[in-house]
Amino acid sequence: MRHSVLAAALFASIPALSAGLASSADESTSSLEGLYAGIAGGGGWLIVPSDNILAWDFELRVGYSFGTPLQIYLSGAVDGGSRSGATFRTEQLAAFVQYHLIVRPAAMVYARAGIGVGLSGDVVPDRTAVGLAAAGGIGIEFRFLPNLFLAPELYYRNTDLSASGTSMRVQTVGLQLGLIYY
Repeated sequence: MRHSVLAAALFASIPALSAGLASSADESTSSLEGLYAGIAGGGGWLIVPSDNILAWDFELRVGYSFGTPLQIYLSGAVDGGSRSGATFRTEQLAAFVQYHLIVRPAAMVYARAGIGVGLSGDVVPDRTAVGLAAAGGIGIEFRFLPNLFLAPELYYRNTDLSASGTSMRVQTVGLQLGLIYY
């Protein structure tokens, strides 16, 4: 009986709890057009041939927001970890398209995808490996100031690197926390 009352109370409170996320066209779109900038960092797994290592990541973003649904920006990202006692690091410079799937004044769910170039000085000694890079992510932006959002994101990066006849695919999967300005 106690569980039924609790379930009924939770069910009845759903409209009140979701009222803060209700969309208003003026509030949710008015200030999201213009400069888009972000900084993010987190951790995850760096997947290299025959090894998976704990990794850290750091990312900077700058671009333009075309209002609520669409942003286009450049991203610079660095992923790294310790492999066999040595540091292994990759860098990516990519162009991204980000689209908001759900828009509410307090929170927005987004997906993003990008393509660019990847670099690493740790594939072949004394050489910089270069290759095609692609990345994507899905996350939620939580508004805590009028134009400032806190954004946890699940991300994936893939880079196919080669230098001096040696090729290596490096993938990173992780969770990062970003600070986003519109």
